[in-house]
Amino acid sequence: MIDTNDENMLLSRRTLMAGGVATGVAAGLPISAMASVATPPGSADDGALPADPATRAAIVRRMRLRHNAGHVFWWFRGTSYAQQGATLIPLCGMVFGSMIKVTPRDDGGLNVIQYELGFRTDLETGERLEKMRNPLTGQMIEIPFAPVGPTAFSYSATNDLILPEMIGGSRFTIEHIPELFYRAGDMVLFQYQSRATVETKGKPDRILNDLGNIYGPASEALDANLPTANAWVQGTDVTDYARWLQMPPGMGTQTLRSIGQKVFRFEDMPKDWLEMITKADPKMADDPLAVFDREEATYRN
Repeated sequence: MIDTNDENMLLSRRTLMAGGVATGVAAGLPISAMASVATPPGSADDGALPADPATRAAIVRRMRLRHNAGHVFWWFRGTSYAQQGATLIPLCGMVFGSMIKVTPRDDGGLNVIQYELGFRTDLETGERLEKMRNPLTGQMIEIPFAPVGPTAFSYSATNDLILPEMIGGSRFTIEHIPELFYRAGDMVLFQYQSRATVETKGKPDRILNDLGNIYGPASEALDANLPTANAWVQGTDVTDYARWLQMPPGMGTQTLRSIGQKVFRFEDMPKDWLEMITKADPKMADDPLAVFDREEATYRN
């Protein structure tokens, strides 16, 4: 039975990767949400999940971020499509990284700083694209170098999210659907779904939907002695087109399918992403943690 009165902290996918804001999807933002332990039809749930809200909130924090001070890094990769009805038209690949600095407070809350950077890639070679031909319009378009952040936000001791009024000069309004959080064999998983509206002065609003699953070993996710745990993600974004694609009205929507992983060192991020960082932003490659002290970049998606 789903208890919709059980309030926990759940972050949308790219707070961990988020890929989120930088790709122009809802996952780029952390959100506060309702979470429940549920047994989906046909699942192998063995009833081994704790029932109390505080323990569940601790599990999610352990999987998404960490309880102690330090850094986590999320990467994901996937394919972006133009979607027209049920037809998917490949646009480009994506390799994305999110760097997150976590600082616990004495009151039980968290201060968080997040920096995100994604690269669009050739569908055949995997090489970074700086230009691409829009397959629907035939137009050759420039792909912006568009990091997001560093974005500072926080959580209260009761996991209420405190976001800045503006992020990179744009306003994000988040709507959230309650998560399903459950056990399947040796894995703990939770499903998430969110919708964001992005308002940028002088540009049309964008609707960004983000949905997927975050999962990890139960032996780590349920271990109260561990400050953080290994985790993976599988996600789908369904959004209005990124503005830089210059799509005329009526051309459908944009869809991204991706997989990803949480790691604990910058050097453990995907090799191709690290190589693209070295070429595109040598200062970041030389001193990656210094990005948390940069001025906030303008949101360009």
